Amino acid sequence: MKLVKSFLYERRIIYGMYLVFWGLIFLTFYLYEFSFAPFFDGWLFTAFVLLVYSVVSFYRSFRKQKQLELLATKDLQLSNLVFLPKAATLSEQTYQEVLRLVLENKNQEQEELQQKQLAMLDDFGLWLHQIKTPVAALDLLIQSGQLDPRTMKNEVFKINEYLQMILNYMRQNLDQADLVFQQLSIEKIIKSVVKKYATFFSQKDLSLQLGNLEGRVYSDQKWLIFILEQVIFNAIKYTENGTISISFSDNQLTIQDTGIGIRSEDLPRVFEKGYTGINGREQQRASGLGLYLSQEAAEKLGCRLYIESQVKKGTTVTIVFPEEISAFE
Repeated sequence: MKLVKSFLYERRIIYGMYLVFWGLIFLTFYLYEFSFAPFFDGWLFTAFVLLVYSVVSFYRSFRKQKQLELLATKDLQLSNLVFLPKAATLSEQTYQEVLRLVLENKNQEQEELQQKQLAMLDDFGLWLHQIKTPVAALDLLIQSGQLDPRTMKNEVFKINEYLQMILNYMRQNLDQADLVFQQLSIEKIIKSVVKKYATFFSQKDLSLQLGNLEGRVYSDQKWLIFILEQVIFNAIKYTENGTISISFSDNQLTIQDTGIGIRSEDLPRVFEKGYTGINGREQQRASGLGLYLSQEAAEKLGCRLYIESQVKKGTTVTIVFPEEISAFE
C-alpha cells in the first residue's frame, strides 16, 4: 500500500492534468450543447490507455524499488553499482554518476588510509629497533650487577628521547595544526637544548664551542626545539671525541661536529624515512626516523635543512630560517 501511495503521489501531476483536460472538454461540450456520446467514448479510450500506462509504470517502479532495497542491504562499493536500476531519466542518470564519483573518492581514501597505516606499522618497527638498544643496555647492566646510576640514568634518558620522538611522529601523521609562531631567541633555545644533553657531553668528554648566537627567528618553539634535539643528539651519538660547534649568522644556524661523518653516497638519502646509511647499520644506533621527522618539521616551519659531511672528519648541519616574517602572518 505504501508503494502504491508513493507511486500515485509521484505522478499526481499526470493524473491531475488528465482530470483538468477532460474537465475542460466536458465544459466545452456542455456550453455548446454538443452530444456527450463522443465525449464519453473519448474519455473511456484515454482512461484505458492511462490505466495500461499506470500498470506498466507501477510494475517498473516496483522492480526498481526492490532492486534499491536489495542494494541497501549490501556494503555499498563501486562494484555494486551494477545492481543499480537502469536510469529512466536524465536526473536519475546524473544521480547515479554522482554516486559513482562519491564511491570512487571513498575507495581512493580507503586505499590511502590503508597505505598510511602500513607505513606507520613499518615506522613503528624502525622505532622499536632503535629503542631496544638502550633497553638492552639497561638489561645488561642489571644482569651484570654493575648498577652504575649515571649509566642507567643515561639509558633511561635515551628511552625517554625515543618516546618523545614517536609522539612527535604521531602528531605529524595526525596533521595536528599546533604551530604557534613567535619571535624566539636563538641563544636561549640553543642553551636549553645543550643543557639537556650536558651529561652526554661530560660522559664522552666532548668539547662544546658556542659561537655567535645573537639573533632572533620567527618560528614555533616546540618544533624548532625538536629539530635541534635531533640534530644535536645525532652529533653527540656519532662523535666519540672532539668538538661540537654551534653558531648563528645571516638567518642560518650551523651545527658542526668532528664525528665519524657520512659517506658521500649516503648524503642524498639521509632525509629519507627509514634510511640509516652504512654508519647507522654498522653501529645499530639509527632508525632512520630522526632526520626524516626533522625535515618534515622544518618544512612546516618554512625552514630548510642542509647536510655536508666527510667520513672521519665530521658533519655540518645548516638550518636556514625564512627571511620574510610576513610570510607567516
